[in-house]
Amino acid sequence: MQPLPRPTPKPSKFAQDRLRELQSEINERRIEALKLYTPSALQEEVHACTTSEVLVIGGNRSGKSLCTFVEDARAATGQDPYGKYPEKDGMLVIIGRNWTHIGLVCVPYLLKAGAFKIIRDEQTNKWRAYDPSRDSARKHLAKPAPPLIPPRMIKSISWVLKAANYCNHIELHNGWKIQFFSAEGEPAQGYSCDRLHLDEDVGNDSILAEAQARLADRKGRLCWSAMPHSRSESLMSLSERADRAAEAGDPNPSIKKFTLRFLDNAWIDGEEKSKMIERWAAQGEDVLRMRAEGEFITDSVMVYPNFAMSIHGLERSALPNGATIPEDWTRYVAVDPGHAVTAALFAAVPPDNSMILIYDELYIRQCSASIFGERFSKACEGQSFYQWIIDMHGGRITDIGSGRAVVEQYMEQLRNYNLRSRTTGAGFLAGCDDIQARTSAVRTALHIRTDGTPRLRVLRGACPNLEKELRRYRKKTHFVNGLSIVSDEPNTRGEVHACQCLEYIVASNPRYHLPVKKDETDTTPKWIIDYLARRNKNRPASCVYLGPESESLTSKEDYVGSLEWQ
Repeated sequence: MQPLPRPTPKPSKFAQDRLRELQSEINERRIEALKLYTPSALQEEVHACTTSEVLVIGGNRSGKSLCTFVEDARAATGQDPYGKYPEKDGMLVIIGRNWTHIGLVCVPYLLKAGAFKIIRDEQTNKWRAYDPSRDSARKHLAKPAPPLIPPRMIKSISWVLKAANYCNHIELHNGWKIQFFSAEGEPAQGYSCDRLHLDEDVGNDSILAEAQARLADRKGRLCWSAMPHSRSESLMSLSERADRAAEAGDPNPSIKKFTLRFLDNAWIDGEEKSKMIERWAAQGEDVLRMRAEGEFITDSVMVYPNFAMSIHGLERSALPNGATIPEDWTRYVAVDPGHAVTAALFAAVPPDNSMILIYDELYIRQCSASIFGERFSKACEGQSFYQWIIDMHGGRITDIGSGRAVVEQYMEQLRNYNLRSRTTGAGFLAGCDDIQARTSAVRTALHIRTDGTPRLRVLRGACPNLEKELRRYRKKTHFVNGLSIVSDEPNTRGEVHACQCLEYIVASNPRYHLPVKKDETDTTPKWIIDYLARRNKNRPASCVYLGPESESLTSKEDYVGSLEWQ
């Protein structure tokens, strides 16, 4: 006779409660946001990218913020499927435009529910990401996804203002730390991080350089997700770097750009897309292209949007001498003086007046009169110039110590190096003051003529600073009642020195002039040479000569008469 089976003991109330807690924990972990997140093909490329700098550009609701904050959460929780970040003891830094942006966007994406929607699958009854193409009929059953960073992983949170979601610092149980910074004020220094995320246009161009420096110690990665605002110099600079790397075909670039489009977002239904397109189109084509297509809008804000080296560039091989400017071409120079940057552009006009060729430049930082004289003399060596032009607004600024104007000090340096132009001698012609006239003259010179060529040309590889400035030379933008209004006046703040030199040259209407024939032998009488030597020796240091000296003296009486006139 077999013994009866022993009855299974009933679990205690403590064990039942513990079992329920474990079951609840398992169910909660199954529906954590990072496990249910389903990226698009382009978002998956963003996650898989291993370059040290990633630029994610997109319009409104294109999915750029979601994929970049998911990347933040994956890094901080040690769940990155591509192993780009350490699983423990890492550092994540998130920089927003201001604390309002951090409280409204950054913190809710990471710590609040609703980064995306989830719904139960019809066949498996398991939770998954909501897909409008499949689940539009069951839209009412969808609910917000849990927070990207689960509460179970958070060890402590430090708040600046908790009621407004102004979070300062988060520490996780795995040792990762998340630090939030506002871009207002001076950039934070002294830290190092494994991942640094700039969200939207931070409005402070000094932030990027400091942020890049914070990545070196840990070989960290930088990500910038933003709408393509053309007013951000740093954002434009990163985009240009990424474009150059893509054009070069580098298999291992240091930066890569991804552009996400609003219309490609499959998680927005078609009716909502149509409404948004109609609203943006009503505000203008620029708004539609920026917000829907994720494009940088430069045509309406650039001073010279038609400039392109593919059209206005000139190869050295196209010169008559093959590489150098012919001696018989008429040469001009325009100077924009300043201590921070002194710029000078060199232009030449051929005998047929077919073009104005910008063939050289000077871009001197922390410039003084003596430095200008030294650099300018080297640039002018072996050349004959017809005219020198200067920005007289900057030239009239006086030195506090000596009380002498900048143009006066520059002219003294020209005399010291025995530099003369044909019409202005050791002096300068004042550049055109009319900004609208200058810009109009340049636009006319950039216009493509019937023969397919413009009048204004730039020698390839000779003027990198001019090319850089022309790509960033923008008009002034005013904000009225929340609307951005672009004026027709150039924004002369920042580094636009070479552009202004270009305007001074073109506005002066440079033309070809027959060169002055030089005698093979010096026929100057000896008594004039001796007199000039004595006069230069006894010349007072404070004496300033404005304009060229006489070159038409043929006799001793004429020379003495000219001295009496002076």
